[in-house]
Amino acid sequence: MGESNIVVVGGSGFYGRYVVADLLRRPDVRVTVVSRRPPQPPFPSDRVHWVAGDRGAPERLGELLGDAAAIVHCAGPFQALDGPGSHPLGPLRAAVSAGVPYVDICEDRSFLRAAAAVAGPATAPVLAGASVVPGLQALIVHDLASGMDRVDAVLCCAAPDTRRHRGPAMFEAMMHGAGLPFTAPRGGVPTVVHGWSEPEWTLFPPPVGRRLVHQVYEMADLDVLADLFGARTIAFKAGTEFTAVNRALGLFATLRARTGRPRGTRHWTPVVRAASWLVGRFGDEAGGFTVTVSGQRDGRPVTRRLGMTARRDGGRIPSLLAGIAVDHLLTGRLPTPGLVPLHSWLTPHELRTALRDRGIDLWRRDDEDDWRPWEE
Repeated sequence: MGESNIVVVGGSGFYGRYVVADLLRRPDVRVTVVSRRPPQPPFPSDRVHWVAGDRGAPERLGELLGDAAAIVHCAGPFQALDGPGSHPLGPLRAAVSAGVPYVDICEDRSFLRAAAAVAGPATAPVLAGASVVPGLQALIVHDLASGMDRVDAVLCCAAPDTRRHRGPAMFEAMMHGAGLPFTAPRGGVPTVVHGWSEPEWTLFPPPVGRRLVHQVYEMADLDVLADLFGARTIAFKAGTEFTAVNRALGLFATLRARTGRPRGTRHWTPVVRAASWLVGRFGDEAGGFTVTVSGQRDGRPVTRRLGMTARRDGGRIPSLLAGIAVDHLLTGRLPTPGLVPLHSWLTPHELRTALRDRGIDLWRRDDEDDWRPWEE
């Protein structure tokens, strides 16, 4: 049996490289990386082939999909749907036209809304949002909320590693959302909040520990978790291990929310990225993610928590679900044509097994107890 060709758009970027590395775990896979510039450093495998291309050229992508088993879209930022020269929906349109399975790592609310419309006529599976937000969230909340009569609140917290240097797309998305207002459910009431607000301290499993986190910018979980579970409060917060950096970003967001300035933040991206690189020289590789679901069961309050940590390369956590999805595609376990429901394509046991196989430690925590290893 020959190798399956997986096309990875944006495979030269920070998360794209992690996706490619995950795909190469399978000996029956070869990868076509599509990006504007060659991967630097080059991938240490002769099963990776680079092709010059851009996410905004669906015709060119269509030419590359002739023998593809799937296309994975990692070329952010995803939120600029109408900006000049920005066409993040290009890979999805190419996949739908070619009848090729599609996966992306998008976390943006507007992109997922648009992707649902584009995926309408798809004859192959379309898995949009296969990242921490909203893909991992939906699967974990579906598990933790099992047996609850009502889901009152979902709080998700991310602790990214600071050692590995991110690409410009992540910083562009972060700076774009800082201080911008959006509507999020708070106790069942649509409430205007702004990006990088609502600071609080949270405890992550070892080795991450206690961190200051902020509500991040407008993301797809606000739609997905409300639609799937009826959650009355939804918050996704994040914070680095450097409290001063978290506070500085929160202050920038507050000033922007109050004054409306600066209107544009793209010119800040190189400065913030350079500062992140400098701070990261003193950072850690560990990263983590937690989900807390609070609700009612038989008239009584119930709170359940799941956490995951990566002791090395913590930044790869948002890329893991895409690799798991391709595994399912290649083994025929994701046969649904059109938009795949984010909460039900993996069983809880399958998800935990796949994460452990990728070196992720899983944890659980009840009430105010400490985190303890998750045992099947």
